[in-house]
Amino acid sequence: MAVETPGATAPPLWLDLPAGFTAVDLDEDPGDRMARAAERLDALFPDAGAEQKLAAVIASETALQAQLREGAVHVSGCLVRAGDGGPIHGVLSVFLRPQDLGAPGSYPARVAAELAEAWPDADVGVVDLPLGRAALAARELTVPVPGAVFGVPESAVSTVRQLELLIPHPWSPYVVAAVFTTEDVDHWDEWLPLVAAAYRGISFHPPRDESRDTVPPDQWDNVRKAFG
Repeated sequence: MAVETPGATAPPLWLDLPAGFTAVDLDEDPGDRMARAAERLDALFPDAGAEQKLAAVIASETALQAQLREGAVHVSGCLVRAGDGGPIHGVLSVFLRPQDLGAPGSYPARVAAELAEAWPDADVGVVDLPLGRAALAARELTVPVPGAVFGVPESAVSTVRQLELLIPHPWSPYVVAAVFTTEDVDHWDEWLPLVAAAYRGISFHPPRDESRDTVPPDQWDNVRKAFG
């Protein structure tokens, strides 16, 4: 799937995502998007209560609107089957953020050092990708979950794992932040190849007529090497 994500002032960005990722239409009317989400929930979880499904749809749309306010230019859901046969789900969000990049070539190492200090429990490093050097951070977070999502009065917390890629744009004062988040933490090793493929598919140039399969693995598997 190839998606172009231009902005009014931000530079264009292209994504070529692997199978399993489904882009959210950010320009779609929220009411229509919520209606389609409710239809999918009806098909996937026919035994769930109406209030529970409504709460889940509202929670999903609320989270999406928060990402849009933060400058998201692309959001994809990824639903795949794990090795044990069960479904696992994650979300990839891509942001273009105006930022002072500092001296040429200094951004990845500098930001990695800042993240390591700010997030002492995170795995932080610098990786080389086809589009350039990037800072990469993997960490676990606890997020509140309203009880209405599960049809119960009490709220709870959920543990999610994030892998955040931060790469400076080569000719404009913007940073690409690609953030993959999943609650299926136990399947992290299965997620890594898919997320690495998604990150390899980010480009500052229109796609060319060639396959990534022709690129030697030691040039495109740095994400998994660093965090696998």
